[in-house]
Order: sequence, then C-alpha cells, then structure tokens
Amino acid sequence: MKLSKVFSYSVPFVCLALAPRVHTQSKPDTPESLAFFVGSWHCDGKFTGSGKPISANLKFESILGGKFLLFKHDDEPPFNYHAWSEWGWDTKAGQFVATTQDSAGGVRLFRSPGWISQSLIWTGGSLPDSLDQRFVFERLDSNAFRVSYSYNKDGSWVAVDSSSCNRASTE
Repeated sequence: MKLSKVFSYSVPFVCLALAPRVHTQSKPDTPESLAFFVGSWHCDGKFTGSGKPISANLKFESILGGKFLLFKHDDEPPFNYHAWSEWGWDTKAGQFVATTQDSAGGVRLFRSPGWISQSLIWTGGSLPDSLDQRFVFERLDSNAFRVSYSYNKDGSWVAVDSSSCNRASTE
C-alpha cells in the first residue's frame, strides 16, 4: 500500500467516537457513547512532515438498531481516498472495535478500551492482528473534534497528520 494512502487514513477515523463530556470512561457498551459523531462533519488539517493541507467530508449514521455506527469518509481533491468504517462495542471482548474498508482495497481492524476524559485512542492496522497504526480523537466541544494519525516505527509513534473537524450545518 502506498504511504500517501496511509497518510490520508487519519481523517477517516475521525472516524472514531468522542463521547459526551466525561472525565472517565462512561457506559462504553451503549450507543450513547458514540452518539456525538452522528451527522455530517467537515475536516481540515495538514500532514505533519510537509505541512501540505488535507480536507475531508465525513458522515456517521446509526445502524443495526443503534448498536453500531457506519462512518463514511471522503477526501477532497487532490486526494481520492474513500473509506467505510463500522464502529461498535464488542461485548465479549469488552472493548470498542472498528473495521475499515477503503478505496485502496485495504481492510483494517482497530480496538479501543473506551473514553478516557475527552480522548478515544484506536490502535490496530491491517488484518489479521497488526498494531502499527493509531488514531487519537479528542473532543474539543459539542461541535468539534481533532483527530491525529500516527504509525509505529521501532517502538515509537511517528505523527503523520492531524485534522480539526467541525459539525456541518444542517441547512
């Protein structure tokens, strides 16, 4: 997979749920813990190394009786990355899970223990069980969050990109 494709993955996991304001993990196995994301979002950010800008449009919708969210990510030109993710709570494993399928033909699996204060950290990568990628979502307020993507190199996380996302108007 091309490194440029991997770079644009961070905005999707924008893809991942920043719950209502809490100071500790709160009822992670309920749909409410991901409800903050439901709706449409616009994200603007930059690649850490080059400073090159990146933008994307995101949409989250409740599916399967509210047990999961379907997350659609679409980069804006000049990038052409697109992805669909499903986020939910794995009762048996006692953690959040997210699967992502993308326009480059990739399939990835991420896990998170849940919300800690205003942050949700997803760790995972390509199947079957890679742990070389990380998305950190930080809720800024009721209509904004920041997402950062990094990869693991020799035991250290290397920042790739970061984006600020704002809820799109419902006009």
